[in-house]
Amino acid sequence: MKKEALRTRLALGWDPEDALTRSKHEQPTLHFTHGERTLTLRGWAEQSGIKYHTLYGRIRTQGLSLEEALDKGPDGEHFMVPVTAFGETKPLYRWGVDPRANASTSTIRKRIKAGWHPQSAITEEPENRSTLGTGQPYSAWGKRMSLPDWGRLSGIPEEVIRGRMHGHELTLEAALHSLGWTPEGSATAASLLTVQVHQLQPGDLVVSAEAPSGEITVRRHHVDTPIPQRASRPMARKLATPPLGPQPARRSAGR
Repeated sequence: MKKEALRTRLALGWDPEDALTRSKHEQPTLHFTHGERTLTLRGWAEQSGIKYHTLYGRIRTQGLSLEEALDKGPDGEHFMVPVTAFGETKPLYRWGVDPRANASTSTIRKRIKAGWHPQSAITEEPENRSTLGTGQPYSAWGKRMSLPDWGRLSGIPEEVIRGRMHGHELTLEAALHSLGWTPEGSATAASLLTVQVHQLQPGDLVVSAEAPSGEITVRRHHVDTPIPQRASRPMARKLATPPLGPQPARRSAGR
């Protein structure tokens, strides 16, 4: 184990024994405690509104503690809006990681925008609380795996699965099915392709779309490479009726 790798693992919260003994490709699920709440790093990203890779980079690259990484807040002014509750005023993202918060920063923001009283928006438990960032395994079709493992099995990016589950309040099985994947269908040739609107084909299942670029990710079964066709000569137009008038006599083959 190189010194730099060991230092990075310890900074990310690894147990010292795991940091020393685990192989390079075997990584444990990392849990962090803040304000008497313990979540995975992805859970804290969801709770705070900070992008996962941003939060990970702050801890790994910059060497910040979780509390320091959370204090820097997310990108985007909409999470910086001051909110007053419990007699104190602080940015919206700070309420998302407050011990009294029973909803994520995104949920609190949506509630306040919809006219909720800030204190209720912060403390009320959602009817369908998302557990996408807690590190727990998900069951579907008799199997139980983490979301990254389901992503590797299905070939669908983990972020796409998470977005479908969270955005439409679907179970994992329903989300994967809506994205065109089932264990039975995984044996069928299928590919995830990035296309433009004019390249869509019948049967394409839209997985995600990027508005600025116009790129659409689709799942396409039986992807075939079109075989170039040789241009054929235009056929002579046949006359529907014989020409009028006397016709010249045909010469015989012997003349």
